[in-house]
Amino acid sequence: MAMMASLITLLFLLLLIIIAFVAFSKVRLSLGKTRLVVGFYMALLFISVPVFYAIAEPGAPEPIEVDEIGPGQYSYHDPQLNAFYDALHEGRLTKYKSAEIIARWNFDYQEERLQITAPDYERYSTFIAVERKDVRDGRLEVLSYAPKSPDRLTLANPPDIRLKGNQLEIIQPERIHLEAVRFYHDFTMAQFTGMGLSTTGSDHFFLDGTLLYLRIPKDLQIDTDESTEHDIHFIDK
Repeated sequence: MAMMASLITLLFLLLLIIIAFVAFSKVRLSLGKTRLVVGFYMALLFISVPVFYAIAEPGAPEPIEVDEIGPGQYSYHDPQLNAFYDALHEGRLTKYKSAEIIARWNFDYQEERLQITAPDYERYSTFIAVERKDVRDGRLEVLSYAPKSPDRLTLANPPDIRLKGNQLEIIQPERIHLEAVRFYHDFTMAQFTGMGLSTTGSDHFFLDGTLLYLRIPKDLQIDTDESTEHDIHFIDK
């Protein structure tokens, strides 16, 4: 609904600009007429502000749960992320509509043991869920999941997965470079004064909330090392 309202507003403004262009393109503009064009444009800017606030629908950010765990210490909980991990631990992540698969790998594997390792664990680690299939089909399935979010600013960047001998390696992804710019003053004259923009800085980071979901053959034994021993969790289906 909000997107449709924004589209209607944009079309309305474009229509006014086209009418003005057609009206003034047929005559040679003198200084007085130039002022008229500029005045019309300024009036259009001022009109756009009340039109926007009349059409725009108010929104509200997703609530964040805050628990006090000690004097001056707080724990923050994202309900959307909590629901994502609840679906995982309850064995219904594959059917959870608010989760999406952002990467997938399949390997043929006939051995009886598999070691899961993460060479870059000192700089990157991720939650690893393991589901044991009912059959020994000789197939390793690795999926990278992330919670769906309409407010996500960037594409999710899953790690790379490699099978070398009897080792499944989790390689850290490339860091996301994000530069954020925000408007803090919506008065129409701000575009001329330069006071409407504020650069909030940039950073490099990995996308939080992603996890790896492994589906392994029946009876395959999983080994870990110091890089993954605290990250692997077996899921009961």
